[in-house]
Amino acid sequence: YFEMAARDIRALPKLEGTVHVNIALINKFIPNYFFNPQPYPEVPRQDQPQHDRFLFDQGPARGLGRIRFHDYGPAYDHYDLPNVHLFKEQIALFKESLLGAAPGAEQQRDTDLMLALGEIFTLVVYGQLILENAVIYDVGTETVDRIFDFMVRDFSRFALQLYSKRGTTPAQADLLQKMIRKPAADPERFTRFWRDRVLSLKDTYEMNP
Repeated sequence: YFEMAARDIRALPKLEGTVHVNIALINKFIPNYFFNPQPYPEVPRQDQPQHDRFLFDQGPARGLGRIRFHDYGPAYDHYDLPNVHLFKEQIALFKESLLGAAPGAEQQRDTDLMLALGEIFTLVVYGQLILENAVIYDVGTETVDRIFDFMVRDFSRFALQLYSKRGTTPAQADLLQKMIRKPAADPERFTRFWRDRVLSLKDTYEMNP
């Protein structure tokens, strides 16, 4: 046991360090993603058996700040759902904070603060990918709304983390407090989703003997 523990415990700091490094790199995408979009052709469904050359031959990580992205807005505007609307309001406030109350030089050296900021940014990107693929795979609107129920809560959680930071400015705190939102509750929709999409899977799968 002690031999295993001595070996495995070394992996934890490395894993945590990797998260911080990745978020620091991801944050370089923020300016162009929110404020400098570029039109690109739509990407169709990609599940064909073929070699992904780029995936296995990626270049260096420099120049990330020059990468451009398609406008995320159309993906969110495609859905008229309560929790998607709430999430869009959170995004608008986050974007406003980046314009008028962006982290200062000292705050940018605060790894935990920038980590929470990066977590919010990645939620916006994940939300875009989820909505784009929901169209491609014909995912029902009830499922999409349930997904954004937890997306709203996750956004609120990271906004609260940033709000609680000692170095947060009053302007930042005001906007962060507004980002803390409660998902739209619809007991009837939830019950229907649970019955038709979750409970219906009971006993569908079996473990291998």
